[in-house]
Amino acid sequence: MSDLHAKERHDPEWGGSVADLIEEDRVVGIAYYEDGGLFAEFFPDEDGNPWVFEAADLQRALDTAVAMLGPEESAPATALGVEGQHPVDVLAMQFDSLAMRRGPEDEGFYPLPVAAGIVAACAQLGLAVVYLEGVTVHAEGVDPVAGHKAELGKTNAGAPFALFQAECNTQAAALLEHWPRQGDFGVSIEVQDSAGEQFVL
Repeated sequence: MSDLHAKERHDPEWGGSVADLIEEDRVVGIAYYEDGGLFAEFFPDEDGNPWVFEAADLQRALDTAVAMLGPEESAPATALGVEGQHPVDVLAMQFDSLAMRRGPEDEGFYPLPVAAGIVAACAQLGLAVVYLEGVTVHAEGVDPVAGHKAELGKTNAGAPFALFQAECNTQAAALLEHWPRQGDFGVSIEVQDSAGEQFVL
């Protein structure tokens, strides 16, 4: 995963806020809103060559810039999903039956493609993925896989919820792209709504 990230600043020349796109302490580009859309400009490196980034890393940085610079929306006290349902209930209806196994407290362990689908759905439902853990699923239960745990909620704590959600979900999607795709590998997931309540799926 690249270090590429966005950092907001006020720029008098632009007459408002912009987001510097930074890679290893170097400003490699700038993102800004103009005519209702987000634009990104990248500068050449010191040799005049273009910067190259993985699509997932670039998407993560641009999603962060959108959350920083986009029009602010007031979040409801309790996030609601389809037809007044809580979004976690919407996720449960869509994905619960796809779990490889459920634990003693009814937590689900999902195949990697299903976990990726849950992360994508969270972005649409106003939920942030705050915890991921990879496990090996077998007949007797599950075993954690070393090096495959991410406490995204702690990593991104303190940001406004729109930015917190964007950071958590784009980082979760990027991590899952690199996790094992073997048949016995499962993922446990915890999410948070805009009111700050967390749920194990």
